[in-house]
Amino acid sequence: MTSSPLARTAAVVCLLWSYTARAESWGGAEPGVTTLQQVLLAFGPPSRQVHEQSEFVLTYQRKQAPDGTRGARFHFDAADGRLRRIEVTPTRPMRRAGIEALHGPECAPASTGSGDCHEVAKGPARRTWLHYRSRGLSVLLDSTQRVQRVVYVKPEVPPDTRATPRVDEEPRPAPTGDADVTPAAVPPSSDASGLATALVVDGDAPSAPAVAPQPAPVAVGDGLATPVEAPAASATGTDGSLVPGWGGPESASGDDEAWNDRKQDPLAVGGLFYQRAEVTGLRAQRKTTLQPSFPALADIYLDGRPSSRVRGFILGRLTYDPLQTEGGGPDTVLGQLWVKFDVLRHLYVTAGRQEVRWGSSQVWSPTDFLQPPNPDPLNNLDLRTGVDMVELSLPWEAMAANLSLIGTADLEGAGTDTRRLRYGGGARAEMAVGPGEVIASAVFHQSRRPRYGLDVSTGAGPLDLNAELAWVSDSSTRLWAREGDGFVERELDGGKVLASAGVSTQFEFAERYLATVRLEGFYNPLGYDDRAFLPWLSTQGDFRPLFFGRYYAMGQFNVGRRGLSELSLTLTTLANVRDASYLSRLDFRAAPFDARTITVQSFIEVPYGERGSEFRFESVPADPSASPSGLGVFRAGLSLLMRI
Repeated sequence: MTSSPLARTAAVVCLLWSYTARAESWGGAEPGVTTLQQVLLAFGPPSRQVHEQSEFVLTYQRKQAPDGTRGARFHFDAADGRLRRIEVTPTRPMRRAGIEALHGPECAPASTGSGDCHEVAKGPARRTWLHYRSRGLSVLLDSTQRVQRVVYVKPEVPPDTRATPRVDEEPRPAPTGDADVTPAAVPPSSDASGLATALVVDGDAPSAPAVAPQPAPVAVGDGLATPVEAPAASATGTDGSLVPGWGGPESASGDDEAWNDRKQDPLAVGGLFYQRAEVTGLRAQRKTTLQPSFPALADIYLDGRPSSRVRGFILGRLTYDPLQTEGGGPDTVLGQLWVKFDVLRHLYVTAGRQEVRWGSSQVWSPTDFLQPPNPDPLNNLDLRTGVDMVELSLPWEAMAANLSLIGTADLEGAGTDTRRLRYGGGARAEMAVGPGEVIASAVFHQSRRPRYGLDVSTGAGPLDLNAELAWVSDSSTRLWAREGDGFVERELDGGKVLASAGVSTQFEFAERYLATVRLEGFYNPLGYDDRAFLPWLSTQGDFRPLFFGRYYAMGQFNVGRRGLSELSLTLTTLANVRDASYLSRLDFRAAPFDARTITVQSFIEVPYGERGSEFRFESVPADPSASPSGLGVFRAGLSLLMRI
């Protein structure tokens, strides 16, 4: 059955609309124009980064991956900081027919690959490259003719070198079906196709004489190339920063003069402002009272780079809540203070207070040995500060691996007369394996037994999978047991394995919307099955939310509308499974001021389940003279986050 020209046109228009909508979420990254700082401000801190002689590579994977992708890699010229190439692995790739409906069919034999047509080149393992030379777009297809990777750099083909589609070829009808009309995720441009792309230069792609050669990425296998984490001191980059995009602001115009000024100025200044307004409903003595709070947070950083191989960073934090009844004024804390340098460009050293976040799970990360658990994992910012440590990092690029040795120093008993330093150390090995990553870690501290961790994350079809295993022989808090009508301290009987795992997937609907579903679970053998421990742990200061029970689960559904405003709605439910206690939270997020550096978020969360369970118990203050605050009924808030 032959489709009419009108039907074909309508289908192509729909594909273009969906394609452009996805592109808007990339923030306009364009090779040859966009700078490293602009990418950081738009996409946040990367999962991995590599600094080589001629380029700087940022990789976004797992939770940092842009919407609609399993990962993206940005290659920058180390000399001028301009974007060279972007590599994207889509979450739900379209078929070859969809690509050709969007960008044009195969070129005639005498063509050069320019114009609205592509050249075909065979790759290993029955893969195929489609090269649109005038646009610079190159698409790698797997053996089933689905898009495996989209790569592009700055076009260098003269605009007058045009090619025409084969005249003997019938126009291809637009594909049908949800899987086929999902476009590969690519960043936007002002071009009608939504692309700012150029020909890929890849290890398994054929050579392209019309395009200047690019340095090959550090890659493993056929999936998204995964660079080795190497905290090299470079003229660009934001590794180690607490706030996304904090590597030193840069002129948004992206002209050469601004970049030269940046190179001449070794010091960058920036920060963020985070204002929240929250209200908590408390129920006590058959009355409901409202407890308001108005916490403000300001982070200021100084980022000094006197040399391309030496970097110093300091971040100070100021917090203040005018409605707080305890405390007399603003509080200050040192968030980060570190220096970074390399030894013969092979060993990389970072010394001082630095940000550390281990674990691939969203809520429960048992392998995050160097930090206490995040007290508010559903908040849009992780407000934990840095860790005092020295890190020696040795990358092994040939294996896409990295080995880190760590030494730590903790001040135990701060604010008391029994303060003392507690020293520790650890080792961490990371390796990219196919489309995933495997991380093994070991940590040792004075007065604590060794802890070992394994963190695995990978992709399987439309699913993103992760799992964490932690072997521990003690606890960071005191453990208790029932004895008659009271409680006594107990020792941990042998080693225990804490485990968390998660699975997530994405799908599109209504052309402009992207939905994400995530499930996560946690097994905690150090927890309790008896809710009678809750008041006792609260009075002793040993209660840790979301770590009290033995079995936890989380379900999360997020739907976002592509566009500059970045509208998104998220529904999350946490459950203590054995305790039949639940907490549901609804978040709304937007960037209403036409700037991704300014976001507004509102939320409301409600606990439910049996009274006296984990999410519905009235906490008892440690001070016997203080009165209980009441049973939590709900919490709601509105926040403004502005990065400068």
